[in-house]
Amino acid sequence: MNWAEGPLLALDIETTGTDPWADRIVTASLVEVGVGSEPNVQSWLLNPGVPIPADAEAIHGISTAQASSDGATPAQALAEISSRVAAWLETSSPVVAFNASFDLTMLEAENERHGVATLVERLGEIRPVIDPFVLDKKMDTYRRGKRTLPTLAELYGVPLENAHSSAADAVATALLVPRITAQFPELGAYSVDALHDAQKLWREEQQLSLANYFRRQGNLDAVGSIRTEWPIHSR
Repeated sequence: MNWAEGPLLALDIETTGTDPWADRIVTASLVEVGVGSEPNVQSWLLNPGVPIPADAEAIHGISTAQASSDGATPAQALAEISSRVAAWLETSSPVVAFNASFDLTMLEAENERHGVATLVERLGEIRPVIDPFVLDKKMDTYRRGKRTLPTLAELYGVPLENAHSSAADAVATALLVPRITAQFPELGAYSVDALHDAQKLWREEQQLSLANYFRRQGNLDAVGSIRTEWPIHSR
């Protein structure tokens, strides 16, 4: 049995927006999966302390009123989430996140914001991480079309109902990993630590290629927005 067959811990978060340094987490889910067992899902609803924009609510379905009345105190929820992620990574088992540099950067930014020990403070380095988005783009670089989670779930035959709920997205993200490695068995030949390091290089290459595309289009604002760090962005 290789690492892709589990156990894996998948993380997904839904937010008020896409800027880790300004936006807030609204929901988060951790899903543990392993061979022969049903996914074990743990979810949190947070009170972000700021209004949830209409466009964000339209994606994940959580209103400001619902989050304010039913959401947990951010510091409490973030401490629970980060403690579990850190404990998992300490066993050298991988955490899986789709477009990990967004979710993990957002989690770290929120930890800093609310005075919760960050993953970097707890661990020194966030590893090992597996990112199906990076894997798919590396293994099937020239495939046309979108590379969103729903698109990849359909492509690899992973069920995804209620997309953009953190629980459903985390389950689908976890299930994507063995499907991708089954289609591209060379990935399973990596140790999980070696694959973590490879993904850093692949993500940088992918982002630099995207920057070159924007540059050829004359879209210099988009070029300036490209970040190459993985699995978290620096401030």
